[in-house]
Amino acid sequence: MRHINHDKRLLLLLAMLAVVTFVIAQTDERTRKQKDYLSFIQSQTTSPFDYLTQKIKQYNAVLLGEDHWVKDHMQFLADYLDHAANDTTLHIDALAWESGNSIDQKKADTLMMSKTFREDLALQILRNAPDTYGWPYKEAVEDMKALWRYNKAQGKFTRLLLLDPPYMLQLLDGDKYEYTLSRDQSTANKIASYIGLNRKVLYYAGASHTMRQFHSSYNSKTGMYHVQSTAGKILSVLYPYKVFTIKLWGGLMGSNGYIPTADDFRWERCGDGLADEVFRCNGNRPVGFDITGSPFADILVSDFFHFQYSERMLCKNNGSPHRADESLGDRIDGIIFFRPVNEFSIPHIEPKMFDNTFLKRINKRTKGEVQTLSDVYHYIKKGHPTMAEECDKYGIR
Repeated sequence: MRHINHDKRLLLLLAMLAVVTFVIAQTDERTRKQKDYLSFIQSQTTSPFDYLTQKIKQYNAVLLGEDHWVKDHMQFLADYLDHAANDTTLHIDALAWESGNSIDQKKADTLMMSKTFREDLALQILRNAPDTYGWPYKEAVEDMKALWRYNKAQGKFTRLLLLDPPYMLQLLDGDKYEYTLSRDQSTANKIASYIGLNRKVLYYAGASHTMRQFHSSYNSKTGMYHVQSTAGKILSVLYPYKVFTIKLWGGLMGSNGYIPTADDFRWERCGDGLADEVFRCNGNRPVGFDITGSPFADILVSDFFHFQYSERMLCKNNGSPHRADESLGDRIDGIIFFRPVNEFSIPHIEPKMFDNTFLKRINKRTKGEVQTLSDVYHYIKKGHPTMAEECDKYGIR
């Protein structure tokens, strides 16, 4: 019995030693990676605005991927347009704008050519954005106002290019519609028309549209995936040397916005948080950089976005576009880091969006769930819990 107990203790010690060895190895690997990341970041010296300007000068279309429901990403666009307004060495021919429908293109053109900023037109464009309650954020209005200022300073017309096909709005309003192209295909076609004329386009949209990737859904009846390309993927195939894709650095996006955490970081970090730690070690210095040949390019997409591939996703016989070795370098060309993500905050709601006419449309869209102004804020809060603090300002029940 004494001999048996001795063997058990020995096995336990060996198991503990194996665990400790594994933990040490993981720590050493993380330390090595951190040194590689930091060495790379310290060698990058281009400020975010200068980096974006360089890329617009080099390429016909720069795709700037943002995170939805984040004030700071919207504010970055307005700040950049104000920065670039007096740069006579560069002219942006169009700001391709995700949050609007092509039926309002004449309104957008009128807005950009107006002697004074027409907030009424800006609000109407945002009411027709592809969400049940539009895109009701003050920072979105400020983006359009910054583009209007850019037009005035440049003395040359820059179009606010609205992208959504009409059926998107008809679908929201429960009207009859005819499906034409996907949102991404429609977007790609509009931007491609500018590239074909050798003009400059800045495409500002959610990163799920700007990145080179596929949107897919599995059809259990056919046993096949239905696959569509993003605008970023389409454009990069059509014009591989004319398109450049940049991701504004951010946190991990869920379907309703950033994912909150209980720690001091505030939002869940992409990947394992190593890059955010490295930015902090570098003094959170704002910087823009290409990722080719850098540690960022090698981050696996599954690690970056925190998911695991299922056997079905990696099957080669069902039309799945997924592959386990897909990396961040496959999807984007550059990154702009301008502020630590734990300092990011939610956007502000513009109450003037919700006039009586629009409330009636929202009521129809929600099948009567939204009847009053208070109901609107309750509806937004229910769908996007991170917006709760902003919604509560308006007397939500």
